[in-house]
Amino acid sequence: MIQSPLKNKSRRRTVIAALLALILLLPFWWWTGLWYQGKLLTEKRAQIGEFLTVQGRSLGAEINSRLAILKGLKTFVDGRVGVGQEISPVEFAAYAAGLFSGESGVKSLSIAPEGITQFLFPAGSSESLAGHDLIRDPRPKIRADVQRAVRSRRIVISGPYALRPKGLGLVARQAVYAKENLWGLISLVLDLPPILARAGLDSPPSGLEIALLDRSGRLFFGKKAALEGNPVSFPIDLPDGTWKLTALPAGGWSAAVERPLLQFRGLTLALAFLTAILIGLAAGYQTQVTLAVRQQTGSLQRSLTDRREAEENLNRTLVNLRRAMGATLTTLVLAVEAKDPFTAGHQKRAADLARAIATEMGLAEEAIAGIRTAALIHDIGKISLPAEILGKPGKLSESEFQLIKTHAQTGYDMLKEGDFPWPLARIVWQHHERMDGSGYPLGLRGEEILQGARVLAVADVVEAMASPRSYRPLPGLEKALAEILSQRGILYDPAVVDACRSIFLEKDFRLIV
Repeated sequence: MIQSPLKNKSRRRTVIAALLALILLLPFWWWTGLWYQGKLLTEKRAQIGEFLTVQGRSLGAEINSRLAILKGLKTFVDGRVGVGQEISPVEFAAYAAGLFSGESGVKSLSIAPEGITQFLFPAGSSESLAGHDLIRDPRPKIRADVQRAVRSRRIVISGPYALRPKGLGLVARQAVYAKENLWGLISLVLDLPPILARAGLDSPPSGLEIALLDRSGRLFFGKKAALEGNPVSFPIDLPDGTWKLTALPAGGWSAAVERPLLQFRGLTLALAFLTAILIGLAAGYQTQVTLAVRQQTGSLQRSLTDRREAEENLNRTLVNLRRAMGATLTTLVLAVEAKDPFTAGHQKRAADLARAIATEMGLAEEAIAGIRTAALIHDIGKISLPAEILGKPGKLSESEFQLIKTHAQTGYDMLKEGDFPWPLARIVWQHHERMDGSGYPLGLRGEEILQGARVLAVADVVEAMASPRSYRPLPGLEKALAEILSQRGILYDPAVVDACRSIFLEKDFRLIV
């Protein structure tokens, strides 16, 4: 009757909880995908950036190392122009041959006094350049680059140009001045493919578009596609200004991270569905557990009620047992006092004093209760002694005193089989033991004596000396305290002696006779 509605309710809650969890998880799943896409793009850009850094530095080094040839040629020309010396073709050829020294990617060197090409190395490398007027070149772009070289007095790089019979080249030019007057131009033609090969750019990695831009942003090498869609770039410092090497993935950034992103989104979506299902199952299970807990709680409450009633009954029984034990002990005390009327009230007064001493010492409540109870019956063994000896008014003989000393052992024998919550029998047995071993009946020393017995020993002596007896003069409390002080650490425990003196001298304790 109960299981069917509970089962249906559990299923409904499972479905509802799973749907709610999925609704909450889907935005998080989408945001996580965007975060991961950004992470992939950052890593991809860093990867391409590392590639461009290596290749860009290499390309810059390759170009600058060849431009050093042009600088060397300028040094040669400046040396001749500065002293007004003519340049001979033989001297130029020899010097240019030394500059070439087998460097790949160098096509030709030329000198153009007054802008007209006259010296060319290697000879015949480009016969069409001989006698060519660079300053008046009909091509606007070349004229503009020549004028820029004249004005800036720096190396100016032009190109790219188609080389004969094949290839792609660039031209580096620099103006030469005789004092402040233009003397002419020097030129260096570079073959670009070998330079790109040395820099590792002749065959870029698959799936990567690369482009090289000159100082003005014109496409010098590569594809225009590499300039679109936020490419990664690396600057290349050249004498003519800063060029730029750029790259981006073929097909764009989205295509570059599409596959790992789809894998991540698929995995996280599966985890989202699995999490939603687990939450739904947990919610359904919680419904079942809640009802079961309610049922068990009811049973537990009933059990606790029964247990409290049992504990109350047990407590009442313990109270009755304590009362019965108290009545029994009182009867024993009265029996002892009836047989020894001269010491009537001694055990009760000793018990009150022992309790006060134990309290002053800071003992636990349970230990204090045990010491007081033992003190109430510490002379119970005297019930077996003859009344004429107990009531004898004069001094006892040696044999009579030895008989009196047996009361400690007799008291122990009477109590040892009793099931008390405290070691009453042993305290009664040891209350005449002394710290130096001179006591009886066992001759125990120091810590061998129970603490309760050490407390009772002092209380017994002080009460006996401070309370009146009909058969002897009263020593009094002052002599009693002096006695235990003189025997402190010899017969009596120092801590017990100090506590006893404290309650009388500082706490104003009084024995009620």
